[in-house]
Amino acid sequence: MDIQIANTLFDEGIFSAMYKAGFITTKVFVYREIYLWVNAQQQTRSISKNQAVLEAEIKFNKDERTIWRALNCFSEKAA
Repeated sequence: MDIQIANTLFDEGIFSAMYKAGFITTKVFVYREIYLWVNAQQQTRSISKNQAVLEAEIKFNKDERTIWRALNCFSEKAA
């Protein structure tokens, strides 16, 4: 899923409505948060993606595979 579309759906409350209706789980919210956090760390601190993933493991209390899975669920629109 394109992260910009996901952010729009989140901002408009569509993800929340889908969650309340039982169509999606909290995993969507957690994965989006992980994706945004890792990208922010890469941009603000100029660290590698691998380093950001290792730090995300600690911050989100998830294993490395889960962090990579979250990153792979979203993509940036190619220019």
